Amino acid sequence: MKKSNLLLSSFLCLTLVGTSQDRNAQNINIPQVEAALSSNPQAPDPDFIKASKLNSKAFGDTLYYQDFDGGLPTGWSIFNNNPNNFQWVWNTVYQNGQFSAANNIITSTTAANGFMVLTADFFNTPIGMGAVAMDTYFESDTIDLTQNGTSPNGIHAVWVSYQQALRYCCSGANRLVLQASTDDFITFKEYDATNSLAVNAASGTVTNVINISDVAANSPNVKIRFLSEGNSHYYWMIDDLAIIEGAANDITLRTPYLEFNFDYVYNPFYGQIPYDLFPPLPLSGLVYNNGSNNATGVSIEGDIFHTADPSGGPGLGLAYSTSSTPMPLLSMITRDTADYVVTNSPRFVPTALGEYRVDMVATSDSIDQYPVNETYSQTFATSDTSFARDDNGYSGGTGPGSYVRNGQPGGTVVGDKFGTMYVVESRTGNRGMSKIPTSISYAVSADPANIGVEIIPKIWKYEEDSLFAPASGTLAAAFAGGEVASSFIPYTILTNDTNTILTLPLDNGSAVLNGLDSGQYVVGWEVTNTNGGNSFEVQQDASSGQFQDNVTCFVDLAHQPGWGWVDANPVIRLNMGNLPVPTSLKNVADSNLNISISPNPSNGEFEIAYKREKIEDALLTIRNSLGQIVHTEAFKATGNMTKRISLTHLDKGLYYVSLENETYNWTEKVIIQ
Repeated sequence: MKKSNLLLSSFLCLTLVGTSQDRNAQNINIPQVEAALSSNPQAPDPDFIKASKLNSKAFGDTLYYQDFDGGLPTGWSIFNNNPNNFQWVWNTVYQNGQFSAANNIITSTTAANGFMVLTADFFNTPIGMGAVAMDTYFESDTIDLTQNGTSPNGIHAVWVSYQQALRYCCSGANRLVLQASTDDFITFKEYDATNSLAVNAASGTVTNVINISDVAANSPNVKIRFLSEGNSHYYWMIDDLAIIEGAANDITLRTPYLEFNFDYVYNPFYGQIPYDLFPPLPLSGLVYNNGSNNATGVSIEGDIFHTADPSGGPGLGLAYSTSSTPMPLLSMITRDTADYVVTNSPRFVPTALGEYRVDMVATSDSIDQYPVNETYSQTFATSDTSFARDDNGYSGGTGPGSYVRNGQPGGTVVGDKFGTMYVVESRTGNRGMSKIPTSISYAVSADPANIGVEIIPKIWKYEEDSLFAPASGTLAAAFAGGEVASSFIPYTILTNDTNTILTLPLDNGSAVLNGLDSGQYVVGWEVTNTNGGNSFEVQQDASSGQFQDNVTCFVDLAHQPGWGWVDANPVIRLNMGNLPVPTSLKNVADSNLNISISPNPSNGEFEIAYKREKIEDALLTIRNSLGQIVHTEAFKATGNMTKRISLTHLDKGLYYVSLENETYNWTEKVIIQ
């Protein structure tokens, strides 16, 4: 399905885990322990919020400032829509709960004199029978925008700047928003305040800047609210709020994306991708006109640099430059301008293995007054064999046990499934070699509950077009293709496997025999033994998780079967390869050679049908998936003939049957089950 400018999210009818909400609901995630995720606070920019210059009328001038010194400001209010005391408060400390730490206090410029805080984790400690979702906001008094009457109709562009520390649980459908109104909230507009922070990730202390010009431009006053609705754990702290005069010219690049799989609505971002399977890559993003003037000549420009070879040596430098077709954008005041922009052809295809850096910038014909929100840089690597959605910076854990359905947690029942999406564009790689999935790698979490759990690595076919089909429109339909690869023998997690990368081979299924057709696949595992109700989980990568598309990670809880998509970025890697047999055994073309094996798969009893006019001898060799010879014998070819083979004494799995002589080399995969 071709990617649309609108992702059609409101049209999806998905089989979801958890409670449906206005947007595509994710599963309700049991919070991870705070200590498992590093915070790395970012220092705010004190120069951005300038001192008041009430008569100068220039970008960055402060129209209103509030540092919450000593308590809730006069005229401000706190509201709670729940019949409890779980609401915003003013404080100088952070009251942590069971999943967070006291040292996560906001490090804003004036944190010492107090700040606004919602201690959702503290309110939900202990967790009891179920977490209570927040539904509370604090609201300003009427804020004058006239600069003491010098601009009686207000300012043409109005921005809100504030410092915050945020971590929220447990769904991307929660509302953590800024609301603005010029008529005492008879009408208002809502703006996302998470700054695209991934669910369960911690922001550190950052400065958010939100353009409210489409509400407040040319108005004498405005009121604002900070609303938290739906999140049950962690925290939100806000300080040092300013209303400032916005820019006349400001182009913003939001949600920049490397469109590795451009022909799909839902597709992953890769930290690593096999060189042979690298699809032609355009660069894309949403470009906003964040200024009060109309803009012309708006485009995305991008450069891709080869920064290092596989050994870590110096790269080749600039490898590719591109840009999109220039276009006009109306001002933020005229409409909420955002256009989905894709760079032109030819698209990027790497010419060397190694590491790459992508630099993107949104440009226009005018000089940008706030040139800090228009650039983006991202790295990825090309490898010989591995797909990876992470960037090697991971911690915590996620898996079936992180989610609940109808009040019952997953991770306690045999049959739980979990996986993340990869897209394969071609069965044959760029260098003409047939590629097959050989194994799956898991960054096993440090949780000792992993030990003793038994899993089978699996790959399922996924078809997003089924989500949009009028007759089905469900995730069940999207997974109708079933399993395409797995292992015959389950694996039991050992003590030494925790907090390490565990790689499990694939030796069963059509994809192991024939490769993966172009399409979407979900790569993960199924639990076959819980070891007394324990769960298996892998670590998450929050840093690359913020770039991942929705509807690309999935869970199926066995106590009430049915796939649902979840907002997570588990570290599950797909390893691809060629047939793991010596080069000398690769097939040599011979139009007169006709050999087949049936049945395949089999129980170890199968027949080799040999059709050839010449009578000649050959060597019959059978190897296991590691390339070890498990059977060999002379093969007397007497024209058209059938030879029966019995391998019932061998373990179930993937094997390679080969015939070789001076004229030809022939190899075929067989599965014993």
